[in-house]
Parts: sequence; structure tokens; C-alpha cells
Amino acid sequence: MADKQKMLFLAQLPPPSHGVTTMSLRVLQILKGVPCLDVEQHWLGSSRSVDEIGRRDLRKIIGFARLLGWLVMLWLSGRRVEFTYQTLAPHGDAALRDLLLIALSKRIGKRALVHLHTRGLEDILAGAALKQRLMRWGLRDSELIAITKDVAQVAAASGVFSRVHWLPNLVEDPGTPPHSTPAAGELRVGFLGHADPRKGVLRFIDAVRGMKDAGLRVRACMAGGPSRHLSIEALCTYARERGVGDIVDVRGLVTPEQRDDMFAELDLFVYPTEHDLSPLVVLEAMVLETVPIVYDTGGLREMLGDEFADHVIKPGQDDSIDRIVQLAAMYASNPASLAAAKALSRRRVLTCYSEAAYRRRLGEALGLPVPDGAATGCADDHRAGHTQHA
Repeated sequence: MADKQKMLFLAQLPPPSHGVTTMSLRVLQILKGVPCLDVEQHWLGSSRSVDEIGRRDLRKIIGFARLLGWLVMLWLSGRRVEFTYQTLAPHGDAALRDLLLIALSKRIGKRALVHLHTRGLEDILAGAALKQRLMRWGLRDSELIAITKDVAQVAAASGVFSRVHWLPNLVEDPGTPPHSTPAAGELRVGFLGHADPRKGVLRFIDAVRGMKDAGLRVRACMAGGPSRHLSIEALCTYARERGVGDIVDVRGLVTPEQRDDMFAELDLFVYPTEHDLSPLVVLEAMVLETVPIVYDTGGLREMLGDEFADHVIKPGQDDSIDRIVQLAAMYASNPASLAAAKALSRRRVLTCYSEAAYRRRLGEALGLPVPDGAATGCADDHRAGHTQHA
């Protein structure tokens, strides 16, 4: 048997648990199952909870400095590996952290894979500021893993990257959800995300108020931990001030099992974010037969596809909340249409965002056989793992 190819997996895993760390863990688990790969995961200097994200403290600085020091020693020793893997957050303090990590990893790995999970790449590629020029220098000749088509196309056209791989997110299938019976005429709506106004947490409450004003019988629940922008107590206060404190169940942090139980009880998943690129939570809700209603942010239109194109609402419009209410009213008045849309939502995810399809696409990006890579996929799946050479 040939020697295994070495990969350094330089990405944070949970905790804290959010879309990026959750996907990193899933990717690591898949990579560790590739027979011809020897994968080592290393990370120091992370936030321990969501409310620590974006905050500077000495513990994180020292931890990350230790990681950089270890990589410098590898570089100076002349040791090389076949692959390095790291994530990229192109905004805030994390951008400088990622720049340093990627710049070093390119000198250690023959192929430096950079997995982009968040928005902001376009600003780096087009910007003239010193920080943006430095980011382009750090990224040059790395390989970008883009989770949306639009980002992949922009990256490929930039000439910065040696290769660009389009690799949409995956969601695990928890199985067909049990069908609970709501109260007669009642519509069940939900939201899951940290208490961050940019993610639409307050707009969700505004939408529930709009549904109530429209005469709908609605029961709402929302889950997610606090953020540095908003506490759970402040969220509950806002719901009371909007007159829906009695119909909005604010649950705070939930376990994955509690999350799935919550989604299985919902009819609609309303996620009016103006911040995300390709939020994993939307797929997690859809696979459990909730009907998505989202803002046209990042790659959400691509995620929902033609099946739910009219459920993608342009943000910043005066009538955006009204449009959410109109969709809710349509489903409340037509149970058969709601049932069909719920089944279609799950089918969309299982067809286009399954783990089997992801494994195959990842194998194509790496140029390595990844176990269980056969998958039935979207009509355009034959392009899903295609490598675009800049």
C-alpha cells in the first residue's frame, strides 16, 4: 500500500457551535475516513462560547501565537505536507488571523485549501485598502473552496487562486420527521440563530406580529444563544413590547436533538438574515420538512432553488415583512399546499445537499477517492465538483 498523503487540518472545531465550526467538524470526519490521507487537526486560540466571538483576550492571542510558532518551526525545518486545510472569514479581526495562517500554510503544504464559509470575499478581491491588498497577497496561489456558485465564479475570474472548487454545504439526514398535529387552523413558525439583529432575529418577531395582525392563528418558537449584540432577556423584552410575548416561545440554546425536535414541529422556517452566506441552519430546517422563507442574502437564493424562488425576499424593502405575512397567510388557508411544500423542501435538500453528494464533490476537489462518493444529485451535479482554474 502506498504511503498516505499528509494533511494538516488547521481549522477550529466546536465549541462554540455555529455554522463554520459545525461544517469544519463534518469535513474533518469525512477526511479522516479517506484511506490514503493522514489527517492531523491543530487549532489554538479559539473562542469558547458564541459571546466571546469578536472579543480580544490574552488567552486567545497566546494560543494563536503558539499555533503560528509551531507552523513557523515546521516551515524552517523544511518539512512539507501534501495538503493544508483552513477556513477563511474575510471580515473583522478574524481576517488578519486567517491571513497569517494561510500565508504560512502555503509554505508548508503543496496544496493549501481555503474553505470560505462567510461573506466578504468580493471586497477583498476588489478593494484598494492596505488590508485588502495584504489579504490578496496571502490568498494568492491557494485553492479556494467556495460554497456558492456566485462566489466561485468571482473567485475564478480574479486570477488570485490557483484553483477554485464549488462545494455546497451538506446536511445529514435525521430521517423523515414524525408528523405532529397542530391545533385546528394553527400555523407553526420558527427561527434558529444566535440573538444577532443582523441574522434577522428581531425581524422574525416583527413578522410574527404581522401574522397576528393579519388574523392568523400562529404559534412561534425561536432558539439560539445570546450574542454580544443582544441578550436573551432583551429578545424576550422585544417580543413583549411588540405584543407577541404570549405566542413566541424563546428557548435559548438547544442541543442538536432539541433543534431537530423543534424543526419537526414547524410548518415554516423564517430566516430574514442580512448577514449570512450559505447558512447551514436553513438546510437543517428544510430536511425536516419545514417550508423556508428567507431574505435574498448571500447564496440563499441558490440554496432554495427554483422550487422556492418566490420565498426569497429582497431585504431592505418596506414591504418585506408584509411579503412574509402574505406567504404565511397563503399556507394557513391551504393545508394541502402546505403539506406539498413541506415534502418538496425535504426533497430539495436530499437531492442537492446530501452527505453522499458532498463526499463525491470533495473527492473531485482533492483528486482522491473518498468513500461512499456515489450520489444522485441535482441536474447540474456533474459540475458541482468541477475545478475552475484561474
